[in-house]
Amino acid sequence: MICMILGTPDSGKSKKAEDLTLKISGNDKKYYIATMIPFGKEGEERVKKHRNMRAGKGFETIECPVRVNEVIEKIDDSKNATCLLECMSNLVGNELHDPGRDKNNCSDEKISEYIVDSVMELAGAVKNLVIVSNSFPLEGEGYDDDTRRYVKVIDIVNNMLKQRVDEFYELT
Repeated sequence: MICMILGTPDSGKSKKAEDLTLKISGNDKKYYIATMIPFGKEGEERVKKHRNMRAGKGFETIECPVRVNEVIEKIDDSKNATCLLECMSNLVGNELHDPGRDKNNCSDEKISEYIVDSVMELAGAVKNLVIVSNSFPLEGEGYDDDTRRYVKVIDIVNNMLKQRVDEFYELT
């Protein structure tokens, strides 16, 4: 089963995703795939907050800021595992700024397809996948060119994923 939880920042997505993961995983192994690269004190505090939220719930954390399909080899008995992938917005930002990516041959559509294919490869290897993602206004006040591109790509990725999941939840 593939579930997606989409919402605005601080809408309760993480709690909803953790509750859903616990419910659908039963006694199976649970993995938290963390995509955030913490920058500065604020980033470290956010990571700490999420670790505290997961404490005692049986999650094994795998840090994976890019190429999320590569975590498959780190998951024991993947066919019986449930993964919580948090968060697509971090993954998209990391992939867009990955120093190993050829920026000249990477259209918004190509990077979006690559990211979605990577997530779907992971989904195909595990029993359950719960995906968390943020939604942002496409035209925000004060967006620079890089932010506009990021928001466009996350929107494309979200829309592509929504078409491929079994359950979809939207929080505001």
